[in-house]
Amino acid sequence: MASAPSLVAAALGLGVDERAVELLADLRERRAGRVTYLPGLRTAYLGVEALVPNSLLRVTVGTGGTRVEQRRFWPFRPRVARTDVDEVYAEFRDRFVAHATLLAGLGRPAVSLTGGLDSAATAVAAAPSVRAAGGFAFTYLNPRDAARGEAAVADVVGARDVARLLGVPHRVLRWRQPPAGGTFDVLHRRTYAPETPSRGAAHAMWADLPGDVVQLQSNGGETGTTFLRHRPDHVLTPRRLTELYLGSGAPVDDGLARELYGGYLDRVPMDPATLLGFDDYDVLYWEQRMGRWGWQKFVDGDFGHRILLPFNDRVLLETMLSLPYPMRRDRVLPARLVAEAGLQVPGSAAPVAPAAPTPHPGRVRSGMRRLRGALRRRAGVPVGRADGPAGGEQDRAGGHRAGRDGTVRDGVMRAFAVVPTGAAEDFPGALRTRPLPVEGLSLRAHPALPHAVVGDAGAWVLVLGEPLDVPDGLDGARPVARLLHRLLIRGPGLVAATVRAAGLCGSWVVVMAGPEGGRVLTDPLPSWDLRLGPDGRTLMGDPGPAADLGGGEGHPLGGDHLLRAGPPDPVPRWQVDELPDLAGAVAPGADAVRRLAAHVLLLTARGRPVLGLGAGGSLLEVLPLLTGPAAGPGTGGGRVGAVTWWDPSSADSTRAMIRGGRRAFDAGVDQRLVLPGRGGPVDPGAALDAALGPDDVVWLGLAPGRRESARSVLGAVRPVRPVALPWSDRVLALLQGGGGPDRCTEPHTS
Repeated sequence: MASAPSLVAAALGLGVDERAVELLADLRERRAGRVTYLPGLRTAYLGVEALVPNSLLRVTVGTGGTRVEQRRFWPFRPRVARTDVDEVYAEFRDRFVAHATLLAGLGRPAVSLTGGLDSAATAVAAAPSVRAAGGFAFTYLNPRDAARGEAAVADVVGARDVARLLGVPHRVLRWRQPPAGGTFDVLHRRTYAPETPSRGAAHAMWADLPGDVVQLQSNGGETGTTFLRHRPDHVLTPRRLTELYLGSGAPVDDGLARELYGGYLDRVPMDPATLLGFDDYDVLYWEQRMGRWGWQKFVDGDFGHRILLPFNDRVLLETMLSLPYPMRRDRVLPARLVAEAGLQVPGSAAPVAPAAPTPHPGRVRSGMRRLRGALRRRAGVPVGRADGPAGGEQDRAGGHRAGRDGTVRDGVMRAFAVVPTGAAEDFPGALRTRPLPVEGLSLRAHPALPHAVVGDAGAWVLVLGEPLDVPDGLDGARPVARLLHRLLIRGPGLVAATVRAAGLCGSWVVVMAGPEGGRVLTDPLPSWDLRLGPDGRTLMGDPGPAADLGGGEGHPLGGDHLLRAGPPDPVPRWQVDELPDLAGAVAPGADAVRRLAAHVLLLTARGRPVLGLGAGGSLLEVLPLLTGPAAGPGTGGGRVGAVTWWDPSSADSTRAMIRGGRRAFDAGVDQRLVLPGRGGPVDPGAALDAALGPDDVVWLGLAPGRRESARSVLGAVRPVRPVALPWSDRVLALLQGGGGPDRCTEPHTS
């Protein structure tokens, strides 16, 4: 006797049953895409039989020799039919919760969670113990399955929703094959020889889960509800058992039936007198589906850690099986347990109001300790003046959320043009016209685009976007425009204003003109498709339909250049020039750590930070600044979230989602997933808006110097909410002490 057929065969030197191997191959072909196993008592070795659940192997050793017999030993007593669902539920709940709690107390618990009801019930029962012991939930995912259909995606999304509502951290494991000849490959092949079953999930658990976890696996729950739904009157025979196994309508001959189930009903009888009122369909699922296939799921986990089964309790199953079939078919017991916890019952259309994420301060603190770099060594953080000129006033020009009727979801919110007045009305696009201080020049911009104009014809400044001035602690177009205007009209005038503008953070465009001439600068990413029209006077921002004006698409202006114009002409004619030396923007004694900390603190005032995490996870480097003693109000560890754009049709996107999720999990940050078109809006910005709260601010890991443009990313995000760009800072690279991403490998949230 052994825990796997291969061990018995190895101990006794028994050979492979080649016919059984042929049968298994034939069954896999017949049941393509479905669970396949050798049914009955047959194994892949000659002379080795399976001992199915509810069977007793009695070995008698005496002077007359050794006698071995196998018989059914359950049911112990007749089934008791009950219709008081409240009474049965109370017994089920008490025993199931007690069992799950005891199992979760044997180590650090990890709940194997899918989008199904049974695992959700286990998660509900074990959640208090999981939270108390620093446990988590996990779901494994095959990127190929995610691309092929909805079921795998629904598992991940459903599991994540359940975990979040229960306040349990959740991570996704990537289903993948093991390296040939590696340790796991050898272990797995030896265990399941001669025929190796699917191993991607087993390898994911072995490779990615800690060895000290106690996995709570929910297989077997359908024994107490239903699995086989079609239940006509019947007399079980080898032929009927084969029909049930292969599925309705499958051709069955008596020879195949004898090979699969011959002798089974003699060893493990299932007649009414033996089953004592229990339904043979339920018993068949228990003893065949679980006994001949389900054991592999438990062994798969056992390669690397303990695996325990909350439904593995005969008294619990008898309690569930006492209800009438319609109630079990409707899964009233586990569904009620899940509903009482405030969760939506899988398969039900009843909505459940989402709960706020439960903070995990212990995990956030431990995640912070694991982070490396100079950010952890910072001391006090000066943030500039909050009460300086403009007093931190912000001009949102209609607000970030303006135009949610669909008019700003096509990327045009960032569209603007500075054009000669005579051409203003001819400029394409539904943009509003606003005169600028100098006669003969107008601004056309989307009404939701934040912007501000300060000054008069002698000296004026136009600021578009969401700039931040770190030295003075200013956030927004209006206060920044006032600051630049003061510098423009005082000595050293245009030079000082240009240097200060070049050192702004965020996503922005600045146009300014005075007695010394004019300058146009954009942020260092660049996040705008800023172009100079063929007339040399027209400036166009994303999407910049310059081609519609004739003369080609115009000259693009990147983040490493500016436009300059001489003073004589009131309507400037712009020319491309080099950026100024930014040495004047660096305060004496400034260092990158303090500047980044001040920058981050300014950004946190915009709302709850939600880090846009791709595969690289570089934004997690600012986590200590968001959770440490110098963090802004309301940005404690439990309030910092993460979001990842996931396109399941792309295997690369799925792998990036899993890698980003692993980093968020290790850092103690809750990761939300945005799936366009998956049960919600198809528009990228609208899908993101639906996934986040009204006060959430998306942080993007976009950094200067990358080939990828920020325009497409911001076009998907900014139409519906503000953003934060902590690496959008030219000055940071000039300072000592680090403070920037070592490896910026995530140009956007996907």
